[in-house]
Amino acid sequence: MISRVRIFQALVTAVLAAGVVLADPLPASADDPHVLPLDPVTFEELGAILQLYVPPTHSVQAADPTASARCGPAAPEPVPDGEPIVVTIGSAEPFTVGKIDAATWRNPPVKDPSWRLNFQGLMWMRPLARRAAQDGQSQSLAALVAQAVDFHRDDPDPETSTSGWDEGSALRRLETESCLYSLTQAVELIPGMTDDAAVLLGSRYYGPPNSPVHNHGLMANLQLVRAGDLLGMSLWTDTAVERMAAEAPLAFSRAGLAYEQSSGYQGVNAALWERAAAVLGDSPGTVATADELMKTVAKAWVAYSWETEPDGKIVQIGDSEEQPGQVGTLTTPRVLRDDQTGHVIGRWSWTDPLTSYYTIRYGPPRRAHGHEDRAGGVTWTTMGTRVLVGPGKFTYDKESPWYVWMISPTSHNVAVPDKGTVRLGQTAKLTAAKVQAPAHAWTFTDTIYNTPHTRNINVNRDTRRIRVSDSFPKSALWRQHWHLAPGWTQTSGKVNGTTLTFGHPSGRKLTVTTTGRVSGILEAQTNPINGWHFPTAGVMTPGPQIVVRSYRRSSITTFTVK
Repeated sequence: MISRVRIFQALVTAVLAAGVVLADPLPASADDPHVLPLDPVTFEELGAILQLYVPPTHSVQAADPTASARCGPAAPEPVPDGEPIVVTIGSAEPFTVGKIDAATWRNPPVKDPSWRLNFQGLMWMRPLARRAAQDGQSQSLAALVAQAVDFHRDDPDPETSTSGWDEGSALRRLETESCLYSLTQAVELIPGMTDDAAVLLGSRYYGPPNSPVHNHGLMANLQLVRAGDLLGMSLWTDTAVERMAAEAPLAFSRAGLAYEQSSGYQGVNAALWERAAAVLGDSPGTVATADELMKTVAKAWVAYSWETEPDGKIVQIGDSEEQPGQVGTLTTPRVLRDDQTGHVIGRWSWTDPLTSYYTIRYGPPRRAHGHEDRAGGVTWTTMGTRVLVGPGKFTYDKESPWYVWMISPTSHNVAVPDKGTVRLGQTAKLTAAKVQAPAHAWTFTDTIYNTPHTRNINVNRDTRRIRVSDSFPKSALWRQHWHLAPGWTQTSGKVNGTTLTFGHPSGRKLTVTTTGRVSGILEAQTNPINGWHFPTAGVMTPGPQIVVRSYRRSSITTFTVK
């Protein structure tokens, strides 16, 4: 059982309307070859997905016999029985179950990847099916089963990731078909389930050897185990178990951090791999692997605690939202350092909400759910208030200018040389560190922008100060970008100056000083995009963005809170 799935259950706050399951648009494969194309998914959906892999407890099963089908939440309204079932996804035109034209599956009327994933993945069926089963509506269930069967007749596998036959859509269809089969035992579903399983068993599988270990591959394997158990397909379960056993040691660093470069997906991976450990523990020949995996998962949850800010929500690194974190059980403060994934996390207390807390990103190239923050991107919280923040996640639509800005260096707390472009494959290295009781100091070097760069970060507990020094010895012009959390309001200072002050509703005062020159104080701009923060997907909140231009070859910018 996933004891910590409650973290994600807290995210599922809205009941899914009949036929409506929302997801985020498809992210870019970007220009960095280490960045993998991902299917759209919200953290709300991730919470629901995690529930799909957890067998119900006896008490839950007794209260609701449909729980073992693991279909997710039931639709709030009754499903028409023996009458047309009309479904609406988002703002698109409604469609009728059993009357979907064959060409519509291959060429949906909506371009939005989230809509297509929902539609072609048959995700919209799950809440309808569970509600129909709860209400004893056999005709509605039969209509949904027939529509799932018709999908495979009308849109057979082209053996490419087109027309709804990518691994993400096939995975979700198999989830839906397992739900329907559990509720109905309809044998006509088996050929379609076999086709979808073939996608996850073949070259389109999202994992080794064609792709790094990723939560998509793990979800596919957990679903193959479930579907294989339902149908008695030992090949499916055996393959999935073998994969999980082989991939488990590759999922996290030695410090317990996932390689997906996202604080949000740290918790997702920890929860999914905890479930995988339970499956491996019940499988012949993998008990020892399960025991080792549980030790790794324990480290992953500790790392998630490190990524939880003093306010109880996670720090926003990479694709992440201000979701509930996990209160740590540790008592020793100081630092978590992980050179494998490129994280430094520092804190001076696990219990004092006014403590100082910071994160620094460095190391390997951007991949998976990461952003372009590896040149020493920093966040900082002190006196109970977030000060420097990452942008968070707004969209995965690679054609959206908001996506481009969200993942770009300029949306993070980093320094960028004029006309600098990211050099593929380059890393930022931690070259010096000094951790003392009152202060932590870190030095990083890189050539990410095709020119040497050194960044020194000093965080002081007693003065409530963070000081960042950047040096580009071969660049005459470069800029530091700083992003304040929403709520900070400028109270003094101006462009071309060296000092700014900001006030906060909490009563805190922030003073920013620099040896460079303030070249911009931006907020809520749309053309070009600047001065925004994304607390949750699809939500934009204005936040001050300070741009400091270089003065000579190095500049120091200091933030102090009182």
